[in-house]
Amino acid sequence: MSPETKGERRRIRLQYIFIQECFVIFSRFFSRHQLPHWFAGFALILVLSSCQWTSNFNSQLVKTPTPLPLPGTPFVDLRGVRQFTDTWNNIHLFQSFDYNISDPANVAKHYDFVWGAKVNHVQAIRASNPGIFITYYIPFHREHGTFTDQSAIHDLNYWKAVHPDWVLYKCDRVTPAYEFGDPNIPLDFSNPALVPWQIQTYALPASESGYDGIAADNVDLQNYYGACGVYVNGKWKQLYTGQYDDPQWRADIISWLSRMQQALHHLHHPLALIPNLAIGDLPPDNSIVRLVLNHIDGVLDEGGFTDYARGYLTDNKWLQRIQFMESVQKQHKPYYVVNQFNSPSIDSREIQWTLASYLIGKEHSAAIFISTFQDYGSDTRYFEYDAQIGSPVGGMYQSQNVYWRNYSGGLSIVNPSATKTYTVSLNAGNSYVDLHGYAIDQRVTLSPHSGIVLLTNS
Repeated sequence: MSPETKGERRRIRLQYIFIQECFVIFSRFFSRHQLPHWFAGFALILVLSSCQWTSNFNSQLVKTPTPLPLPGTPFVDLRGVRQFTDTWNNIHLFQSFDYNISDPANVAKHYDFVWGAKVNHVQAIRASNPGIFITYYIPFHREHGTFTDQSAIHDLNYWKAVHPDWVLYKCDRVTPAYEFGDPNIPLDFSNPALVPWQIQTYALPASESGYDGIAADNVDLQNYYGACGVYVNGKWKQLYTGQYDDPQWRADIISWLSRMQQALHHLHHPLALIPNLAIGDLPPDNSIVRLVLNHIDGVLDEGGFTDYARGYLTDNKWLQRIQFMESVQKQHKPYYVVNQFNSPSIDSREIQWTLASYLIGKEHSAAIFISTFQDYGSDTRYFEYDAQIGSPVGGMYQSQNVYWRNYSGGLSIVNPSATKTYTVSLNAGNSYVDLHGYAIDQRVTLSPHSGIVLLTNS
């Protein structure tokens, strides 16, 4: 007999003795004529008490579902979710989609994470790299077909017939708030009924098919596409202003993230929630950003250090991105940074910029992806990724007008200035080579928005 069983029996015996003594004491206060009424009441107490004891006993056998916290309450219980790879040493990569990869088993060994893996690739990826983290892709509030056929989307007439109150319209009250010119119908993510449908349609089969998380795309804290309202029972209901900056839009995103994360964590095989998150101009320590981070399990940053292929992040914007990258990882959540370039090919200078920036902010859970604009789904690796720079020796620091970070096998230097060139002196006690193996002088010139990764020449 276990100590728990012995303790339970002792507790019940003490309760029985206590009731006996209570009976003796209380019986003195009642006349013989009152006793029948008292016995009836006491019998009811015994019945209720026995129900409570039975409930306590059964609770050891049947797990009671944990009450879902309200929006704004952090959820940190990741039991059952696959652990993220520790990225402390060297450079770590992730794959953004895999739809152009014909041999996923051969490719998977190079990556820690796949954002949006194809259903028919999961088994091969897992067999090749058992520790890899695999996510299933959905746009966070747009229909995306079925689990196995994401092209099987429905038109507006279908949604008007099935869930007319789910369609999210622009302020003209006629046009759905389409995004990116796609025909996928935007759905009202403030409606609590949406998450159960998304779980049933996408997350549950993903959980049963070997995925580790949901890659929720386009979670933007700004209302970029002018979403405005819905029709409820045929009557217009205004939800948002239609402007970029809308507090209600942000509040509803936090509520959706909270509901979705809770539902994913409570699946039989729990899943993580990793959105493609755009925080806009909000600083990393903003209260809204902190609330968002409470309800997600990681971040995909599609803007990266190249601002969605529109150019380079510079000056304070670059610094804030590094700070955001660090703040996510401090919560033991991964940060996957995409860096796109609007050019036919990527040169060494562009690779140096992104790798140096990544190494400035990398802690135990950050990986990088570099490509030309929207060139996702392919296995594109550069020899610079193999640099044996080791692990960080301290954090980022500013010196000689640029930012540095020392590594056990080298160092990373970034000049995020949009306009100024700086020449810096290296530690005279060390000798360095660049990622091509060429010896580096003791002085390095960094042009505007540039970076360099150096290795110790042993």
